[in-house]
Amino acid sequence: MKRHSSPAAAGIASSVLPGLGQILVGAIASGWILLTGTIGMLAAAVLATRAADSTQLLQFVTDPDLLLVLIAINVVFGFIRVMAAADAWRRAGGKLIGFGIASLALFTLVPHIGLGYVGLEARSTILKVFPSDQILTAQATTLPTTTTSTVPPLPLVPAWSIPTEPSTTTTTTTTIPLGTDRFTVLLMGGDAGPGRGGLRTDSMMVVSVNTATGDTAIFSLPRNLAGFEFSDGTEFPGLGSGILNEVYMWGQRNPDGFDGPDTGISALRDVTETLLGIPIDHYVLIDMIGFVELVDALGGVTVSNPTTFDAPLYDTETGGYEMMTFGPGIQRLDGDLALAYSRSRTGSNDYVRMARQRCVINALVEEASPLTLMSRLPRLLNVMERYMATDIPFNDLPYLINFAPNVSSDRTTVIGFDLDYRSGEITALGLPKPDVGRIQDVVAQVVNGSWEKGTIDLPPASEACH
Repeated sequence: MKRHSSPAAAGIASSVLPGLGQILVGAIASGWILLTGTIGMLAAAVLATRAADSTQLLQFVTDPDLLLVLIAINVVFGFIRVMAAADAWRRAGGKLIGFGIASLALFTLVPHIGLGYVGLEARSTILKVFPSDQILTAQATTLPTTTTSTVPPLPLVPAWSIPTEPSTTTTTTTTIPLGTDRFTVLLMGGDAGPGRGGLRTDSMMVVSVNTATGDTAIFSLPRNLAGFEFSDGTEFPGLGSGILNEVYMWGQRNPDGFDGPDTGISALRDVTETLLGIPIDHYVLIDMIGFVELVDALGGVTVSNPTTFDAPLYDTETGGYEMMTFGPGIQRLDGDLALAYSRSRTGSNDYVRMARQRCVINALVEEASPLTLMSRLPRLLNVMERYMATDIPFNDLPYLINFAPNVSSDRTTVIGFDLDYRSGEITALGLPKPDVGRIQDVVAQVVNGSWEKGTIDLPPASEACH
């Protein structure tokens, strides 16, 4: 057998394309068998990919069972490449024990190890964070046990099911399938951390997306909103001042009447739906440490700060902080700075802080390009698994990922329900009550697309920081 290549060249050739190295060293028959099989496998994969639409492909990589199939295929193909490279190395006269063959094997296996790791991490995150439709159906009617944990739980099923009228049938959680009129999510930022006796949702936004056009509305809810009601007409009693950011902990401490594993979510979801007058399909909860790591995982965010203000820069490990100053202009913020920017009320109020929070949300959307998400996927998956809770089923992930490019900041309307949306009445503790009728009217106009510019001040999200 005449050799036409060095062991290294032959081994690398078959590592890249199994069979090619064999052909280079003169093993024509073996080479063509391997090469034909490899090309056939790749061609079948390409044809299957082209035959499927993007949603079907995304379903394949977000389904935990199908991910195992992909991981297994990756392992098998990695084994084929290593064996083909080793065989070509041997046929070219190389020794099967030594630094050279070990380096070749490592060179061949590294991408498969990396893909396998990402696949396993993705599967773990999907299983721990996103429930399946079967889990939602089976557990939606299960009453939870009371929890007194001082850290945010990671609920895995929807938590809202409070009937507005007496019913003799079992209450179940329903969701609006993606692809219908609107997809609405309650976003919550929790402040659980060192030195805190529980979780308060200091940041609350409802995001409602028109799934036909991509037009999006963000409704910011003030943490200090008071005098609101549950869907059964009872006023929220509260844990002290009776403001909105107390609802989560109140629901956990008073689980009677709330279904789901996290009655804090149940209570807050019910209050929010009653206040806005629209159904909420799902929720996403992330705590402040997770927010910091999320921003860092994306490489930071860029904001345009309109004015100088002071802010506490928190140490998320100890709970301590030091004061710092944000100047006007374009600024690049890491996770800690973004948290300080979003949380500060120094010299201002909750409503100014709400505007900054909307600004940072918009900045996060701008940073989350497909290339950025893919390049930082392992770290993002880790943050999601450790710090995020949601009841969005993984069955919906393909549709959400596929639909995401339709949402842009220029087509996103932002509304903060500030003091202009107060009724003039006050609570027993002297806090102003919301004008629920006006709030619901504005929400209905925005959601239905019937509002007129000039009637309501509705800036696009791209102008949130200007």
